[in-house]
Amino acid sequence: MKISKLVFILFFCLGFNLQASGNLNIEEVTTRKGFKFLFVENCDLPKVSLNISFKDAGYAYENTEKQGLTWFTSLVIQEGAGKNDAKDFAKKLEDKGISLGFIADLEAFRVSLNTLPEDLEDAVLLLSDAIMRPKVDPEGLNRVFEKAKVTFNNLEKNPYFVAGKELETLLFKKHPYSKSGYGTLDTVMSITRDDVLTYIKRNFAKDNIVISVVGCATKEEISTLLDKYLSKLPSKRSKVKKIPVKNDFGSAESKNIFMDIPQSVIIFAQKGMAYEDPNYYNASVLIDALGGMGLNSILMKELRQNLGITYGISASIIPKKHGSAIFGFMSTDSSTASKAISAVKDVLSKVKKEGIDEQLFKDTKTSLVNNLAFFLSNNTNTAILLDDIQINDRDVNRINNYTNIINDVKLEEVNKLASSLLDPENLFFVEVGRNAQSK
Repeated sequence: MKISKLVFILFFCLGFNLQASGNLNIEEVTTRKGFKFLFVENCDLPKVSLNISFKDAGYAYENTEKQGLTWFTSLVIQEGAGKNDAKDFAKKLEDKGISLGFIADLEAFRVSLNTLPEDLEDAVLLLSDAIMRPKVDPEGLNRVFEKAKVTFNNLEKNPYFVAGKELETLLFKKHPYSKSGYGTLDTVMSITRDDVLTYIKRNFAKDNIVISVVGCATKEEISTLLDKYLSKLPSKRSKVKKIPVKNDFGSAESKNIFMDIPQSVIIFAQKGMAYEDPNYYNASVLIDALGGMGLNSILMKELRQNLGITYGISASIIPKKHGSAIFGFMSTDSSTASKAISAVKDVLSKVKKEGIDEQLFKDTKTSLVNNLAFFLSNNTNTAILLDDIQINDRDVNRINNYTNIINDVKLEEVNKLASSLLDPENLFFVEVGRNAQSK
């Protein structure tokens, strides 16, 4: 389960160039050759963060027999590109302190670049080589196959991965969101060089690229580099299959999986709320009060402070483009796992009936506003957020309007929503641990 919730705990703008109103100066720029990008100039730190993503190229769009291809490609294109073999490619990045990462996400293939301003052109050149001229040679493929074997061995022992994957299967069933980003060992080991090159050719194009840049550079510099190094991308990507929206998960199910670990890992979920829903921000305040306020959340106070059965529990609303859910997770001793599950249901039932109190409501709104301000104090985070907005076709103005939006949320509306949104009798649970075998 890839949960993209942004969790932060302090309000501290750390030198980020925010205007007095707290707004980011976000510009939408179009280059001479037609590339569009969102841009925030900030020279408080000598760094540039550039994110490139290809929409509708994530693992949700993979064919069943080739599951894991997006992830596999994200590894292979680091094994040498352009005139550089794998060793030279890595050395050039290391020598200049360039951070270049490739992420196989649910909806998109993401590229994250961080570099010093004086090395920006070298960094963009290496990035362009990786996505347009990867070597994909036998040696690189073999190294990635070996990495894949190690990864799958580790994933099988990771209780959070095992629980999360099972929960996604229960929720989404045959929907594309039930796919694992890693595929299976069998599907990954069947991937060929042609599969990788075909994936790149079909998915990396000008008409599905989104670009976000934050840092110490000018929009003119960025425009010149994008035109110089990305202009030979194909104009259009291949036709993409449509994914249906799934927000109704049916009747609740639970699953218990045995794993010999010290504590049981429990993940739970229920129906969520789409970002476009008029009640989305009411839901954000409600769920943050319920499980996103750290030690001050309702779930944490009840299960940790009052019952003493967990060190940590959280819940968050995750609005994905084709399906939304409220997810939560906790760990507890196997002897108290059943008690913990009952306690979660009891807490949701109480909040559903009584809502949240005024002080928690005020604290939660303050926390949400401060968390975003702290998050935006980092160039990399800001670029990621701008990237997400474009991938999901959302309104960029909501960043600067966020404080007003949250401040306008009313307690009575949040509590009214609690009575209809929270569904304690229809929670999905997956438990992984020693106790699971006997249930």
